[in-house]
Parts: sequence; structure tokens; C-alpha cells
Amino acid sequence: MEGDAASTNRASGEQLRALAHPIRLRILEALAEGPGTASTLARELGESSGATSYHLRALHRAGLVDEDETQPNRRERWWRRRQQGWLMIPTGSIEPDERAAEAQLRAFFIERDADAVARFVAHEHELEQPWRRAAFIGSWNVDLTPAEVEALAEKVVEEIRAAGRRARKGVGRTRVVVSFKAVPWIDGAP
Repeated sequence: MEGDAASTNRASGEQLRALAHPIRLRILEALAEGPGTASTLARELGESSGATSYHLRALHRAGLVDEDETQPNRRERWWRRRQQGWLMIPTGSIEPDERAAEAQLRAFFIERDADAVARFVAHEHELEQPWRRAAFIGSWNVDLTPAEVEALAEKVVEEIRAAGRRARKGVGRTRVVVSFKAVPWIDGAP
């Protein structure tokens, strides 16, 4: 899950199971840009409005989205994210379905990040010079304790949040995928 200060609580098993569906994660990412209806989300995601409506109701039952009654057009139900992001904090659950949901969430974010990097590499030559110079991919191997990893993650997430608060959109700004991973190195074949 991705980061918002109010979201450092552990997700419930119901929330993990709700989030472990790729369409629901895509809906939440789309709602990060602002409220939407089942129809607007269906068009944006290339899904049917019946499918997006079904998944919105599941997200609502899990407490991840709310109906947005502030929207002027009340002919359709408008939905908004309850919070802007989450951190991937394992529940520590011994329940197999919750552990499977956590693994599915990680796999979704890893695949999405890999796709973003692959598209960048394939199209880097098309970017303007400031973006080619600014784009960054880094990797380090550092010996740390679990507590040090948590502290490092908190610092990185706070910097990313601060950058996001400064301005949502504007001249010279574009959406940037920021991905930070800190996982223990495991020797051997997968």
C-alpha cells in the first residue's frame, strides 16, 4: 500500500482482501485524482460500469471509499477515497487468506513499478532534456536492522508526502512514479 500519514495503522483482514484485486487497486489509484462515478471510472479503466460499480461497493464495505455527496451531479453515485494513500505494512497475520492478500498486493505494486520503469526506458529518448536529466533510478545494498529500515522508510515517505503537498498540478509538473523498496536480501534461487 502507498503512504499517507493517517494510514500507518495496519489494514484489517477485510481491507487486505478488498485491496487484493487489481481492478480495485486501479480504482483507488484513479480516485486519487479526485471523485468519480462507476461510469467515469469504467471509461478511464477500460472496464464495464457494472464491474466498477461492483468493485466500488466492495471497497465501500471495506471502508476504503465513501460516497461523495458534495458533487453537484447527483444522478449518479460519486465516490472518493477515504484517504489518499497507504503504506504496505504487513499485518503479521497467520491467516492464509490475509497472507495471500498481502503477497498479491506486493506483486501488484512490483509489477506496476516494473512497467513504469520499462516504459521510461523505452521512451526516455522522447522526453525533454530536463526530464531525462532529472529521472532517477538508484539501488544500494546496505546492512540494516529492521528498526533502521522502518526509520529509513518513514523518512523517505515523509519527503515524498512533503513534495506532493507543495503542488498537485501546474506548469512543468507531470505525474512521477516514486518507488522505494527496502527488503532483506535473500540468497539463492527464487
